[in-house]
Amino acid sequence: GVTQADALTWAAVAWQAVGNTMFGYAAWGWLLARHPAATITPMALLVPVFGMGASALLLHEPLPAWKLIAAALVLTGLAVNMLWPKVRAWRAAAA
Repeated sequence: GVTQADALTWAAVAWQAVGNTMFGYAAWGWLLARHPAATITPMALLVPVFGMGASALLLHEPLPAWKLIAAALVLTGLAVNMLWPKVRAWRAAAA
């Protein structure tokens, strides 16, 4: 419980609450100041993919096939979202 938490546990909580949150909001604000929201917002879908990859690398958590397939679907969806307007413009210019 909370009463049994040691200094390392509280340091981890502080890092999650302050470090990650402040970095995340600062990066998000910086990106939104420089790019349209419609371009930046889909990138939020990468958060679980990076979290899953980091937990596999740092904590040696298993990556079953269904998680890899889910990550591939997210990446494919983002690629289509980012590249489709360029493909459509290229096709219109070629026609």
